[in-house]
Amino acid sequence: QTRDSVMQASRALRKGDWKTCSGYLMRMEVWKLVPGEQSVEQIQAMLLEKIKLEGLRTYLFAFSSQYDSLSLTQLCGMFEMSKNEVHSVVSKMIINRELYASWDQPTETIVLRKVEPTSLQIMALQFAEKAAGLVEANERLLDATSGTYGYKDHDWKDGGGGGHGRSSGFRGRGPKGGGGGG
Repeated sequence: QTRDSVMQASRALRKGDWKTCSGYLMRMEVWKLVPGEQSVEQIQAMLLEKIKLEGLRTYLFAFSSQYDSLSLTQLCGMFEMSKNEVHSVVSKMIINRELYASWDQPTETIVLRKVEPTSLQIMALQFAEKAAGLVEANERLLDATSGTYGYKDHDWKDGGGGGHGRSSGFRGRGPKGGGGGG
């Protein structure tokens, strides 16, 4: 049950839903095993702050491409954090190039920039597409030469398919003109 709660919490946090995440984690029965009532409250308070912070970061990673700008006060309300905390998190993300944005100080908004892929990234994507096409072509060629045509079950070649008149061109080591594998 603890594992399920943690998995549900991580799914919620992946969407930036810190309230649902913290709800799953705070309701776990493992908290009853921690000695000292105040230590449980302290750990939970610290965990809640970390969840809010990572929830904000995850939200910005996941949904920044959907926005042109975000209001600082709106983010503060969504994640129940102070303006200084949100400003600090967003500024660190901008400095570390995790978020392509800039601050508009007078209106207290984050202006998000749409980032086009670099020429190297475009070429890497083209290369990956061509490599995938080559792999697919090789698999089709292998299937055609081996006669499997994508089938993993080879029983029909060995005579186990009931003899539905299918000629595979496969010859075993038996007498001349002998069928496949019997």
